[in-house]
Amino acid sequence: MWRHAVAASAIGGTALLAAIGVIGREDNGERFESKVVTVQPAGSDGVRIREVVDQDFANKQRHGYERIVRTDFGRPVDIEASSPDANADIDVTPVATGDRIRLGDPNDTITGQHRYILEYTLPNARLSIGELALDIIGDAAKPEELQTDRFEVVVVGLDLDNTRCNAGETDMEGGCTLARDGDVYRAVIKPLKPGEGITIGGTIAGLLPIVEPADPALPKRRPDNRLALALASIPIGVIGVGAVYAAARRAGRNEVFAGGAADAAYGSLPVPTGDVPAPVPVTLVADSRMDKLATIEFVPPKGLEPWQGAVLLNETIDRTTVAAWMSGLVAKDAITLTEEGDGLVMRPGPGLDRLDDETRQIVDQMLDHKDELALGTYNANFGKAWNNVLTLERDRIVASGWWKRLPPGGGAGDSKATAHLVVLVLVFVVFGGGSLLTALLGGYGGKLLALAFALLVPAITAHFVYRALRKVRSATGSALALRTESFRRFLAASEGKHVDWAWKQGLLREYSAWAVALGAADAWGRALANSNVPAPEMNLTSPLLVYSMGSSFASTHSAPSTSGSGGSSSGFSGGSVGGGGGGGSSGSW
Repeated sequence: MWRHAVAASAIGGTALLAAIGVIGREDNGERFESKVVTVQPAGSDGVRIREVVDQDFANKQRHGYERIVRTDFGRPVDIEASSPDANADIDVTPVATGDRIRLGDPNDTITGQHRYILEYTLPNARLSIGELALDIIGDAAKPEELQTDRFEVVVVGLDLDNTRCNAGETDMEGGCTLARDGDVYRAVIKPLKPGEGITIGGTIAGLLPIVEPADPALPKRRPDNRLALALASIPIGVIGVGAVYAAARRAGRNEVFAGGAADAAYGSLPVPTGDVPAPVPVTLVADSRMDKLATIEFVPPKGLEPWQGAVLLNETIDRTTVAAWMSGLVAKDAITLTEEGDGLVMRPGPGLDRLDDETRQIVDQMLDHKDELALGTYNANFGKAWNNVLTLERDRIVASGWWKRLPPGGGAGDSKATAHLVVLVLVFVVFGGGSLLTALLGGYGGKLLALAFALLVPAITAHFVYRALRKVRSATGSALALRTESFRRFLAASEGKHVDWAWKQGLLREYSAWAVALGAADAWGRALANSNVPAPEMNLTSPLLVYSMGSSFASTHSAPSTSGSGGSSSGFSGGSVGGGGGGGSSGSW
């Protein structure tokens, strides 16, 4: 179930990315869709500027519109701003190239298409000399970084002769025409590319009536199809995950000796004929069908340790298999566990000398090279020995030949730690990526690419989390797994009479160890409570202490967590781009 949960979180994560617009939104790049700048006289020497700016932030997280105004015509005054669909709070800060006007909320960000209307007065535009020479936009020190698809300049209230309009790079002449249109003068530039500017000029012949031109219609808004795309990504993700899951299940079918349940559990190589061995008759069986081949056995698999049985069933090596290893040592009387007070004490047992050298060394280290160890408090040697058991189990399982592919412990990707890592990555992607993630996934602005993303990410996630399903037991491994499962069923269904039988046969300690290893400790404990085993003989069930006092082992091998503190223009001729006053640059912040 946890594997399915991780795969489902990948599907949900990609759907959420589509819902919040990180993927799937059309992204033509941040730009100005339209600007209309109106210029009119203000007082005896100033000009009033009104900018109607349609800005497309695309998928970028921005606070709002930014305008830097050069101050060679005086610092902008009487600043006003508004927006029909965004925050237009004003912040003015002097910077090296002029005054920076920012519109928006520093504590909030927006994306997509928005309109801003900004008005300000340049008080010293020098109209009294009879010339208009005004940089509408452009600054050699800080050029425009964004394209403006359509830039319109409108001059009202002035009657001009010898009009001039220059658009392009600095010092260029021409490129646009400032033409009279009724009582206004108008110039349109389509497009104004990044790095380019606009300068207008002319001789002031008199004044005209002030005409307030109507604001242009809002650019066509892109449809918000995020919800539909998010909903569409879910079945696509399910298809990707389902395909990977089905492939993993098929690839992970186990080799099983052909025949019935008895053949599967006890089959062996057929007798060779002549000098050539006969082929091993095997068939492939999925994990889901293995249960049908298991029966109920009253004895554990011969020659198998409890921890090995746990690995055969669960196909993983972790702290539970180390606990099974310890319960097996208690069953062999190699170590003893006794409850003393509120704690548990481990001591060497009479069977310690019968262990192989590697296991004996681990037990000595686990005891901290002493005659006894009180469990419940972290012990460095115990923790190292615990990890050494994991290494021992991995090495022996890899060398066992019980798996033909991906034996437990043989590589990364077959443990829950991998799934936990995948979950953390997904959480970062969905909730922690922010604008960085938006930039990284900018290539997924198209719907088709977003749907491909919705297919591939869950499928790749499923590849890792379902990799464990691709494990393939050999025929021998399947036979041992079936015998182990058959014995587990006996332990899980045991009654008091079965415990009595095991006690009389001298098997109570061994069966208790197997109950811990196979996850049947609770069932075996209930059967023990209903048995007739006399109280003095209950010490034979001490392997169960590995299960019931598991917290003592955990706190002994796990170290406690720690925390610490831890450009002015010259001449004002209007003769080329950048040859007027005012101007500056614009963008976003």
